[in-house]
Amino acid sequence: MNKIGVYVMTLGPVQTNVYIAYNKESLECFIVDPSAQAQEIINVIKEHKLKPVAILLTHGHFDHIMAVNDLLKEYNIKVYISKLDEEMLYDSRKSGGSSFIGSGYVTKADVLLNDNDVLHLLDKDIVFIATPGHTKGSGCYYIADEKLLFSGDTVFREDCGRTDLYGGDNPAIIRSIYDKVLTLPEDVNILPGHMDMTTVAHEKKYNPVAIYVKKHGIDR
Repeated sequence: MNKIGVYVMTLGPVQTNVYIAYNKESLECFIVDPSAQAQEIINVIKEHKLKPVAILLTHGHFDHIMAVNDLLKEYNIKVYISKLDEEMLYDSRKSGGSSFIGSGYVTKADVLLNDNDVLHLLDKDIVFIATPGHTKGSGCYYIADEKLLFSGDTVFREDCGRTDLYGGDNPAIIRSIYDKVLTLPEDVNILPGHMDMTTVAHEKKYNPVAIYVKKHGIDR
């Protein structure tokens, strides 16, 4: 029986998935990519009597961070992000906020992550997997024994994140998906930053990156 449950909310100007992962016994929780509408996130936390312990950011784009500051006012918790995307948290041009919605959302992180760092939250080991390409510091949070991968905007259902914004790198995202995501066990559930949940097995068959690499190979 799985020990971790997940509430999903789709919020903000570009319909970003916000995940509240919680331990079913302790009710401790962390929030992945609080995109916007902090009060709605807080309402879910209160409704289910959850106890926030952290905010995990998959990358620094504005649509994944807009509710961070309001959540920090409500809860005394730490914010985690890749060290390579820290700069995006205090530069609204790099995060895209100023150009996409005309506003800058500036925040800060407490813990800066490197590839394969292990977080101990909710009585679980959570591995930060660096998956550069969508941004320089894009990453996924992997809970192996729960078969859960919070993938941010690296990989979607039968799609992948765009690479034409600041820090984007198309060859890098292809390598990240093929080497870091599609090599995970096929029954791992992928919870992406946009669109519907998927699995590693499904993406190995239908994701355009997998199809491209099978046809053309991969540039090392």
